[in-house]
Amino acid sequence: MLIFLWMVAIFIFTCTASFHELMFYGVVSFQWDGHPSFTEFLLPYNLSESLLLQKFGHIVVFQFLTLLLLMKFKAKFVALIISASFATLTEILQLYFTRGGRIFDIGFDLIGVFIALSIVSLFRPDQSEPINLKK
Repeated sequence: MLIFLWMVAIFIFTCTASFHELMFYGVVSFQWDGHPSFTEFLLPYNLSESLLLQKFGHIVVFQFLTLLLLMKFKAKFVALIISASFATLTEILQLYFTRGGRIFDIGFDLIGVFIALSIVSLFRPDQSEPINLKK
């Protein structure tokens, strides 16, 4: 259930019409664009300090999602596929919700996924046991 709730939270943060209004005023609103420009998906960003902070957020939320998935499933591959698929899905959906979905962001999401997988590999070399936080 926690995985589902975290995925819903990611969806809300990535698809709300204005990330700025969500963060500073708590306003969640959605705008649908039935014919988005997919060329935007391939465009790079003009990097700024606030944008880099936002990209750090991508890393952290997908790192946490991957850790949640690793607690549920035994296989790292399953966590990788689900996390990477969800990262791709949210970026594509952003195009339909008038947000700037970018392939560039999927890269930041995947950095978080691979950091989580790497950390778990350091502390859990035996891949047959699921993560147990109660130990």
